[in-house]
Amino acid sequence: MSAKIFLEGGGDSKELHSRCRYGFRTLLENCDFKGHMPQLVACGGRSAAFEDFQNEHDSENGSVYVAMLVDSEEPVEDLEEPWKHLKERER
Repeated sequence: MSAKIFLEGGGDSKELHSRCRYGFRTLLENCDFKGHMPQLVACGGRSAAFEDFQNEHDSENGSVYVAMLVDSEEPVEDLEEPWKHLKERER
């Protein structure tokens, strides 16, 4: 199964998106993801990341693991409820 991660970050330019992907790729390679690296998609702001994640998740047929990585802005109180944490901050 392949994986795709939508990232909050990278600003609004292709250059910044490229740098964002490079940074996360380097991080994941250092965490032993070499050989099974997910596709990284820099989206810019949080709303764009969520929209891109949601569209991909809704259209996927289960052959790709789809995830989203956003800044929590503050510690997440219940690690089992990340969506609740985001909803309380973003509505």
